[in-house]
Amino acid sequence: MQLSRILSLLAASALGLLLATAAVPYSRLLLPSTSAPAQTAPLPTLITIADLAGAPWPWPRLDLTLLLRAISPYRPNPVGLLLPLDAPDVLEPAQDDQMARALASFETSVLPATTFPALASTETLSLPKIPHHGSLQSLRTADSFLAPEKSLRQSATLAAWKITPDADGQLRRLPLVFRQADSVIPSWLLVMYARALNADLTQSELQGRRLILRNAQGLPLQTIPLDLRGSVPIDWNQAEPTTTKMEIRGVVLAAEQERIGLTPYFNLKQISRQPVLIATTLAEVDPSIDSPLGKHALADAVLRTWTRLSAGPTPVLHPPSWLILSVLFASAGLGLSSGERWHIGLIEACGLAGLVFGAGWIAAKLGGYSGALPLCLGSFLATLLAPRLHNWMETSHVR
Repeated sequence: MQLSRILSLLAASALGLLLATAAVPYSRLLLPSTSAPAQTAPLPTLITIADLAGAPWPWPRLDLTLLLRAISPYRPNPVGLLLPLDAPDVLEPAQDDQMARALASFETSVLPATTFPALASTETLSLPKIPHHGSLQSLRTADSFLAPEKSLRQSATLAAWKITPDADGQLRRLPLVFRQADSVIPSWLLVMYARALNADLTQSELQGRRLILRNAQGLPLQTIPLDLRGSVPIDWNQAEPTTTKMEIRGVVLAAEQERIGLTPYFNLKQISRQPVLIATTLAEVDPSIDSPLGKHALADAVLRTWTRLSAGPTPVLHPPSWLILSVLFASAGLGLSSGERWHIGLIEACGLAGLVFGAGWIAAKLGGYSGALPLCLGSFLATLLAPRLHNWMETSHVR
C-alpha cells in the first residue's frame, strides 16, 4: 500500500507538471502588471523620415543635421536616433562633422551600436556598465558592433542594440540589457527610458533578473523584471500608443515658420524637455517586423514597450523549480488524503488551485513573477488524479 501511494504521488505530480509545461505560453494570462514607476517617463515624440522616400541610401547627413538644428532650440531630452549610421556621408563627408556638432548641442543624444558576432566589419567598444549581482550566463552577448561613424559617436551616447525574433519569425520582446564579458551594459532602449525617467544607470543595478532603476541620489524609481535573455515583452495587445508624430521636413519647415513669425506646421514647443525618437518607417532602410498583429515598424514596437514600462512592466520571472515541485507534490499529497470521495477531492482541487492562482497573482503584482495559471492547472490536475491513480493501483494489484 505504501508503494502504491508513493507511485501515485509521483505519477500525479508528473502529470501535473506536464500540464503546467504545456500551459507555459499562457503564463501571463489574467495576471496584473507590476507597480508603475515612482514618476512617469513621458512617451517620446516620434519624428519619422517617411518623407525622404525615394532618396538614395545612405541619405545625406544634411537632412538629419537640419532636423537636429531645428529642434535644438526647444531642448528635447533625451534625443534618440534609431537609424543605421555606420556608413559615412558618401556625397559630403564634411556633413558628418556638421551632424556631430548638432548632436553635441543636446543634453543627451543616444545612438545605437548594433551588436553582431565578430566580423571583419565590426569593432569592439567599451560601453557604460550597470552594477550587477548574480549570474549573467543567459543574457545576450554584445562583444562586437557595427557602430556609428567615429565623429558622431564622440558627440553622443552609444548604447548596444539588437532585436531577435522568436523561432516563428515574430518579434515579441526587446532587450534592456546585454552581457559584455563579465559586465552588464544597457541597451539603447534602456538608456533612453532611464534618461526620460531621470534615472542614473550608474546608481542602478541588475539583481538576478530584476533591474532596479535609481536616481542620482540612489533612491529607487522602478523595478523591472527581465526574462532570462535580459528582455521585456512588447505589449502587442494594447491599442496603438497615442504619441505625437511628426515628419522630418515638416519639422524643419515648422522651425523656420516659427522663426519668422508664421503659424508653424507643427507645434514644436510640445517637445520642450521631452524625449524625442527619430526613426524611419521606410522598408528599404528599416524593414518591417513581423508581429502577432502583422507587419509593423520597429519604432512602433519601441513605443509599445515604453508605454508598458511606464504603466507597469509585464511579469516575466519564472517561479523557481523547487517551488513548482513543492506545490505539485503538496497538491498530490492533499489529493491522496481525500481518499475515494470524488466530491471532496473536487472541492479540494478547486480550492487549492484557487489558492495557488491567488498567490501567483500577488507574486506577479509585487515581484514580477509569471506562471500562475500553468501552476494552478498543474496543481488542480495533481490533486484530482492522485487518489484515482492510487485506487487504480490498489484494485489492479499494480506494484
